Formats: sequence, structure tokens, C-alpha cells
Amino acid sequence: MLDDDELFRLIKGDGTSRDDAIAQLRAILLRGLSKSLNNRYGKPFHAEDIVQDALMKVLGSLDKFEGRSKFTTWAMTIATRIGISALRRKYHQDVSMTAFDRDEGHAMEIAIAVEPNLPNAESRAQVFSVLQKLIDTELTDKQRLATRAFLSNFATDEIAEQLSMNRNAVYKLIHDARQKLKDGFVRAGLTSDDIFEALASGSK
Repeated sequence: MLDDDELFRLIKGDGTSRDDAIAQLRAILLRGLSKSLNNRYGKPFHAEDIVQDALMKVLGSLDKFEGRSKFTTWAMTIATRIGISALRRKYHQDVSMTAFDRDEGHAMEIAIAVEPNLPNAESRAQVFSVLQKLIDTELTDKQRLATRAFLSNFATDEIAEQLSMNRNAVYKLIHDARQKLKDGFVRAGLTSDDIFEALASGSK
């Protein structure tokens, strides 16, 4: 079993040693995804279905690894994000957007894997806490439903269908909601850099 530094070095290289290192990384991701996402949303999770997509994403993003955390932790964060997004797409096929009605107590869950040893975990938590509060207090009921669904990976067409609106109306609804949220972030003292860094870290 290669240690973390050696694993990253070989994966960045070429030849048969690289192939063996990639196989080890794939096994790590498969084991981690199976453990962390199984039975999420009350359904079994088959990591084999998405581990290859996760592995390709990691391999295509190697230049973005800055060494501020363990390589396998960084790779697992990417893989978990992809796995959560895949689960949500399947889950949303059978879920009504009324589940995002605040009165029913169903909280929005943005696709984000927070690892406490990642350097920006605290700033992400702050941004998402403010975001949740602004959505609850600043948006109309319809804007709130659409925004929660949009940030939880509902497709625009699905939002339009469930709200009995056309696509253009949904775009306008979300645009107006985003402007309100942007103004709220400014009042909270958060810059656009803070927001975009957090959203980029939490996006699929």
C-alpha cells in the first residue's frame, strides 16, 4: 500500500507504476463512497455506478491539488460531491418540491462535503449559514421554493413543471431571488470572493 505522497507522485507520472497507483486510488474511493453514502435518502448506494466518473474527475483536476490536505482526502471530497449529486438526481425524480416548504421542516441540502481539515471549511460554513438565513427571510414563498430546489440540483424544467411556470419565468424568478441574496450577503459583510469560493468548493 503506497503512502499518500507516493500515491500522488506516481499518479502524476506515467508508466505501469501510475496504473497501479490509479488502481489503488480507485479502491480507496470505492471503499469510501460505499461507506459514506450507503442508505443516504433511505436507499442503498452502489458506488460502482459512479466511482469511475469520480476517478476521472480527480485525475482531470490534479493540477488543482495544492497539498494543503492529504491527497486522498482531497480526492475523496471530490468523489463524495459527485456521489451526492448522482444520488440527488435519482432522488429528485420521485420528490415533490413542496418538500422544500419551510413549514414542512425539510431543509435544503447543498451538495457540499465539508472536511474539517480543509483550510476553507470554516468560511464555507459561514457562507452557507448566511445563505440559509437569507433564503428563509428575504425571499417570497415561490422564490424560496425555486431557489432551494435549484441549489439542491433540481433541473430547471422540473422546477418549471412543479411550479406550473415556463422556463423563462423560472429564470426570472431565480434571477430576482439571486439579486436579493446578493444584497443580503453585502449587508452581512461578505464579499463576492467569499461567496464564489464557498459555492465553488461546494458545487458538484
